Amino acid sequence: MSRPSPSLKSRCAPLLLCALLAACAAPMSTDVSEADEPEESSHVPVPPVVLDGTAWQATNHIEGLVPGTHWEHQVYASRRPTRYSATEHEGRPAVMARADGANSTLSLPLTPPPGALPQRIRFSWFVPALNPKFDLREKGEDDAVVRLILSFEGDRSSHWRARDHLVSELSNLIAGKPLPFASIMYVWDNRYPAGTVIPNPYTDRIRQIVVESGPDRLNQWVDFDRDIEADFRRAFGEAPGPLVGLGLMSDSNNSGDSITAWYGPMDLTLSPARP
Repeated sequence: MSRPSPSLKSRCAPLLLCALLAACAAPMSTDVSEADEPEESSHVPVPPVVLDGTAWQATNHIEGLVPGTHWEHQVYASRRPTRYSATEHEGRPAVMARADGANSTLSLPLTPPPGALPQRIRFSWFVPALNPKFDLREKGEDDAVVRLILSFEGDRSSHWRARDHLVSELSNLIAGKPLPFASIMYVWDNRYPAGTVIPNPYTDRIRQIVVESGPDRLNQWVDFDRDIEADFRRAFGEAPGPLVGLGLMSDSNNSGDSITAWYGPMDLTLSPARP
């Protein structure tokens, strides 16, 4: 495949950057400087994130891991990264996320057993405040205080449009990995009611599902138990394929504001492998 021209990269950069967020659970190089402001990317400090051996890591129950895999801190071009740290908050192990006009992702690649499909995921969030500026439907406003991202494989030959293949090829060229087939993002939103499914404003290969809305349960741990297959069917109208990655992301790069949230441990279960 011939290398895209600089002008093509320039036109596709905003779409690529957001599409890379869909790949947040797939391991890839953090050097995407060719897609966005290369002169600044080398000056972005990447805060260290140590999760191995922490209480949060030990209390996660996640099936289908390749032995030796670790949570990775993915940064995006010259964006200021969110700061993630393992801690304890209000009685339970947690990862604290603080974004000061920032965005980056904690990602974990998964290799499920052949034939096994995702079944349920249990997780918890502690959110002290929401931001009325955020709007998941609008380009340039689609920040979120908390997101849990699930990435899936699937049949790219029959479900993807030409633009999806182009973005995936650019991602593979620039970042070293193609995009996942599809991703769903669980979010706590300030304006749309729980149960709303919102296509990502840049690519319909990402669907955002509002699992909590409004301020009623701020400043407390809120537990969620989601049926992954039902959520994927609601978002995409079909059954999910293999779950290949998880991601945590708190971001405020569009608004430039400061946000803080805590992520509790997760419990992921898979259905029995199908023959």
